[in-house]
Parts: sequence; structure tokens; C-alpha cells
Amino acid sequence: MTDKPRPDLNDTATAPYFEAAARHELVLPYCDRCGLVFFPPREHCPACWSRDLSWRPVSGTGTVWTFTEVHVAFYDDTWADDVPYVAAVIELDEGPRLLANIVESDTGSLAIGDRVEVTFEDRSEDLTLPMFRVVA
Repeated sequence: MTDKPRPDLNDTATAPYFEAAARHELVLPYCDRCGLVFFPPREHCPACWSRDLSWRPVSGTGTVWTFTEVHVAFYDDTWADDVPYVAAVIELDEGPRLLANIVESDTGSLAIGDRVEVTFEDRSEDLTLPMFRVVA
């Protein structure tokens, strides 16, 4: 089996996101000039182009905006041990949408609009990824 792709934990635009995830905290970039909370992280605000950004904790709750259940490990055997798995776009209560896996769920009853909350998967000593689970 090949190794799964890893994010660049030293990338200045995304490092705070992964550092917070390692603490099991979900944070997103916030524009100190116009107030936009956005994702994916970048070096400037996508609305006003300001570089005056800070990182703020978000609730970690939202809804399933769309999803797919993956049953085939594409290209090579990298994800063969993970299938089936659910890849979803989660619309956070704060507005931004994130691509993440949904875990701990009965995929047969999963639906667009389901409420979800963040959970964290420690993949290695230095990498933790935010995932989501359905809540009642």
C-alpha cells in the first residue's frame, strides 16, 4: 500500500489550521478588515484582499451540503483499506464550506441537510485531520 498524500504542515497559509487541529480545535481565517470568515486558508482575504488576518475558533457544527460514498479505491491501493468512506462538503454554521470525511455514521440514512459536528482523527504524531459525524 502506498502512503496517503499529506498536507504541507509548514505552509504559512495553512499551518495555523493544522496546528489547531492537532489540539483538536477547529479554527478558520478571519479578515480583521471586513469580518469575513473563509476557507480554504490563504494569505489574503478573498473579499477585500486584505492581509490583516487572524485565526479564530469556530463552532465546528454545520450541515451536510453534499456528499458521496466512495466504494472503489481509485488509481492505486492508497485508500483500499478505507472503502467505503464518505467524502462530504460541510457548510459550517459560520458560512464557509469544508471538504471532509463523515465518520461514525450510518451511510444508508445520511442525507443532505443532516446536522454534523467536528471530530478529529490523529493520523500520525504530527498530523490530525478534522472529520465530521452526524448529530441528532
